[in-house]
Formats: sequence, structure tokens, C-alpha cells
Amino acid sequence: MVLLLLAYCLTAAALTGAQHAPRQNAPSPRHRLSPLDGSIIALPTADQLAFQDREMGILIHFEIATYLAIDGCNGVPGLVPAPALFDPTLLDTDQWMASIAASGARYATLVAKHNCGFTTWPSQVSFKTRDNTTSGYNYSVADSPVKGVDVPGMFSASAEKAGLGHGFYYSTVVNNFLNVQNSLVNATWAPGEIRISNETYDEIVIAQLTELWTNYGELTELWFDGGYSASQQAKITQLLQEHQPHACIFNSCDAAGTACLSPNSIRWIGTEDGLPNEEIWSTGVTNDGGSPTSPFFAPAECDTTLQAGIRWFWAAGQPLRPLSEMIEVYHQTVGRNCLLELDLAPDRSGLVPAAHAARYKALGDFLRACYGPGSAVGGTAANTTTTGVSVALAFEVPTAVDRVVIMEDQTQGQVIRAYEVWARVVDASGANGTLNVPLKLVSRGSSVGHKRIDLFAAPILVTEVVVNATKFVDTPVWRSVTVHLCDGLA
Repeated sequence: MVLLLLAYCLTAAALTGAQHAPRQNAPSPRHRLSPLDGSIIALPTADQLAFQDREMGILIHFEIATYLAIDGCNGVPGLVPAPALFDPTLLDTDQWMASIAASGARYATLVAKHNCGFTTWPSQVSFKTRDNTTSGYNYSVADSPVKGVDVPGMFSASAEKAGLGHGFYYSTVVNNFLNVQNSLVNATWAPGEIRISNETYDEIVIAQLTELWTNYGELTELWFDGGYSASQQAKITQLLQEHQPHACIFNSCDAAGTACLSPNSIRWIGTEDGLPNEEIWSTGVTNDGGSPTSPFFAPAECDTTLQAGIRWFWAAGQPLRPLSEMIEVYHQTVGRNCLLELDLAPDRSGLVPAAHAARYKALGDFLRACYGPGSAVGGTAANTTTTGVSVALAFEVPTAVDRVVIMEDQTQGQVIRAYEVWARVVDASGANGTLNVPLKLVSRGSSVGHKRIDLFAAPILVTEVVVNATKFVDTPVWRSVTVHLCDGLA
């Protein structure tokens, strides 16, 4: 993404925070009360659950900032790169999709407009200036050497052909071309800069969002990096309801938890390294692990980069993070109930570099081998017993495993608050035999949600694995419990 710098994030939170009351048309959170203790259980939409099932997506950074030495226009308000820079001579969005599919991702979100203000589609928006003239939005792909190209159009067609969900990132809070920072037009102008009012800027945002949300099919995800302003909130909500009611919205809710743009809200986890290292709940609106008592069902999304140093746009010679680290990122995100959105940065020719493509495929190969169809140890041979609060897997012979994957059915909300995993571990020497082996605690945690993956310190031989919900606000509904052996796959 190149999330806005922390200062921007804090400012955006303030813009969409507690100083304004919820709009009348803002969706109300759906929740029910626990039949056990009366506590709040936030309820998901069908779209949110379907989005969580995608588990991993790709955030594509390809626009005029690709041609800069620095990582985008963040923090450089006067930087408006010349549109002549944008000249991808080998642009091939089908090639992008090959790497996305190989990585194991199931959706892709394109940065359609970042903070420089350049639009990668030929925006037809026009507006009134403070000088009482009419101006077209003449800072787009139509003003570049590849006039006639529509990157979102190519991207959308390629994603649909590849069977992947697709969506768009659009920065509302920064637009260097229009002299906008933190959703407000600068009060002073340099010679040659376009002079507009704050009201006109809001009109431009809504008009360009309308272009993106009406011309490229049904969208899976929409990104508001850094949030949105209070003056834009009601119109964006209405636009979503009219044109993209099924899209899931990143940064949908204000920081105070008073209102969200859509019932299909997704929240940021608060870090860009992909290693949040904390319990992550499917509920809450804050940029952290969330809260199990929040009335808002808003799954977390963990965004991070393949390039080292949290570099989002392509950079010559930028090293890639090692495969071992990316596998750890997967376990810290998807394995901790967070959607993983991994960056993809095509180079200045418009292609995914070969080294990047190889790393995406290596990650996908590991995920398919470890967690793909048929990868569960024992498969259907494991005798599964479910009692409501417990799931037990029994094996006819001692079986080697090194991790457990737990999934909770969240149709009626996330209800498990703590769990333990126990196993009958057979001594490798056979000294304890295989009968009457006591259960041993091998892992524990609190949040399960869509998916929890617990890795054991080393492979163990087991005859039984039992997962117990030890704290819950309603009788758990287990979606799946499986054990795997992946040691050495990477």
C-alpha cells in the first residue's frame, strides 16, 4: 500500500473520529446477546465471512510513483511527478495474475490513485476552480505516453479471467496534484497550481470513486488508506450502497467506533511488517488486535511487503524478504485470524520481476503442500469426535504432527474466548507404549475466529489430539480441526 506515515494515520483517525456524530445513514452494528452471560456478540455479514474465506490477497502498487526513486509521494506535498514518466512498455496484467495465483492469493486490490494524485485510468472528471474556470482532471494515464491505456480496466479483466476477486485502492486524504493534505486543500498556492475549494475537492473524490465503482464490475475490496474525511462520509456510504454493496471496505470505521461506511467493514491491524504477534479478534474498530466485546464485526487485514524495508513501490536492487520470513508472516497473520494482504510491485516495464515471481511461487508452493487439499495428517482416517466444547482426533497408529489448524464457525459471531490443545504423545523410544498415555498440553490461546494455526516446537508422535474451548460466550460451533506435518517443507 504505502500506508500513510504514522502522522497521517493519526490525522486521518482524527478526521473520521469522535468530533462528529454518526451520520443518519451510517450502518448500525449488528449484534446479539450471549445466552450465557448477556455479553455482546457482534454478527458478521455474509460478505465479510466470504472475504475471510479468501484468507490472502495482493495489493498492487503500480502507478506514477513506480518511476520515482523514493517510495511514493508520502510526506512530500509539493511533489507532482510529470505524467511523461509513466511509460510501461511491456504492461501485462495477465502476467501479474500468474504470480498472484501462484502465491496462493484469492483476490487482488489495485492502487488506482495514490498520494501523488495521478489516476491510472483516464478520469473524465471536470471541476470548477477558484478562478471560475472549468478544468479537466489532466493528471492521468491519458496525459502519459501510454494514452489510451486503462490500467484498472486491464487489471479487472485479467482478474476475472483468472478467477480472482478484484478491487481498488483510492487515497482520499492526500492528493498532491490538487494541493490536498489530510483531506484539506492547502490555503496557499504556488504559481501554476490548481486553485480549488474543499467542497470542490470532495466533489472530485466522489466523482472519481463513482468512475471506479461503476465501470469495472462487482468489486471484492475497496481501500481507504488513512481513512476519509467527515465531509465525505455520508456520500461515500450512499455510493457504496448504490453501486458496491457487497465489497468489503478497508478502513471503513472511524476511530471512535461511532460509525462505519459499510456493514462490510475491514480494519487495519496497525503495523506494516506482517508480524503483529498478538491475539487478533474478528471484532473491533481500532488499529490493533481488536476487542472481543465490540458490537462491530470488522475482521483485521494485515498488509505487508515482499520487498525488504517495507518498500511498497518497485525499486531497483531492493532485496526481497526470505521465504522463511514470508512463511512466518503467513502464520502470524492468516494463522492468527488476520487476512494477509501482500504487496506486489511491477517494475517500470509493467511486469512482475522474475525474482519476485519466484518468491511468490515458493510461498504458494509451501502453502499448498502444507495446508492444501489432502494435506491433513490422517485425512478421513482420523476418527473425529465433537462434543460441543471439544473436538478429538484419534489415530489408529502413532502419527507424527507438528501443528494444528482450528477454525470456528462464525455465522453467529466469534464466541470462543480461550482454548487449549492436548495430545497423547508417544515417547519416541516406545518406553511409554501406546496405551493409557496421558494427555499433554501442547498449545493454548484465546482468539480462534476464522482460523488459528498453532505450531509445535518440534514434531511429535500422537495417538490423539483434543481441542477444548475453555472459555466461550455461547456453545462453540467448530468449522474444522486438522493436524499437519510440514517440517522440512520450506
